[in-house]
Amino acid sequence: MKLALVYNPKSGSALTRSELQKKCTAASIEVEEFIPINKGFKRKLVPHIKKAGTIAVIGGDGTISAIAGQVANTKATLVPLPGGTLNHFTKDLGIPQDIDKALKRLKKCRPHAVDIASVDDTFFINNSSMGLYPASLHDREDIEPQTGKWPAAVIASLRALVRFKTYHVTIDDHTFKTPFIFVGNNRYSLTSLGGTERSSLDEGILTVYAAKTQSRLRLLQIALFALIGKTKHLPDFDEFHPKSLTIKTKRAKLSVSHDGEVSKFTSPLTYQIHSRALKILG
Repeated sequence: MKLALVYNPKSGSALTRSELQKKCTAASIEVEEFIPINKGFKRKLVPHIKKAGTIAVIGGDGTISAIAGQVANTKATLVPLPGGTLNHFTKDLGIPQDIDKALKRLKKCRPHAVDIASVDDTFFINNSSMGLYPASLHDREDIEPQTGKWPAAVIASLRALVRFKTYHVTIDDHTFKTPFIFVGNNRYSLTSLGGTERSSLDEGILTVYAAKTQSRLRLLQIALFALIGKTKHLPDFDEFHPKSLTIKTKRAKLSVSHDGEVSKFTSPLTYQIHSRALKILG
């Protein structure tokens, strides 16, 4: 088996090129080119995409999402491999989280197509949001060097809740105020532990969660109900499953998260699902 391998050498848990080479050799995989994620890496992907090649990427959700966006709607095949702090996409695909096991099983896998979502021209494999979560990500990056990843996430979330902003939004023809909107690739379900899970990546729909409240107390209630998977019982928390939607706001520029990254977008935002647009092996 031949493939190009994309990796992030700056990741704290990253394997070296030499280590990756040994693991691929042990799994009978020939690496045609190692492509580190740095300036100009997209240009290096072009020849492999044009020849409908196989492109493996090892990393967390953000790294895999960046490569998936390049491979989507082409004849190239993406091989997602776990290698980051958060690996929701590979877990939802049932890929072993041990890199050696993930590599060795590839020879038994067959390519298949899954969905990918986008906000304007930016693709994402998991989810995107505006409001509380993007705001907390900004704080988390500042706090993390002093406290570590998970304490920083908790502190940043609490700060975002204390000073949250509301957005006057129109989703299609429905207008309301909200501090938070979540858009997921395919059907998400809230678990009893406050997390989310997907049972499919090819249903061809988005999941949209929207909180219709400006009350911190109500937001805390939503968070508590989310912990037990009971948000459907709240009148000011909506869940729906469109194939596309447009979000308009009074603010011209918005901070929007997409698979853990935050970028500036211009209102209105257009979200859509791209059914079976991503060919994967894994």
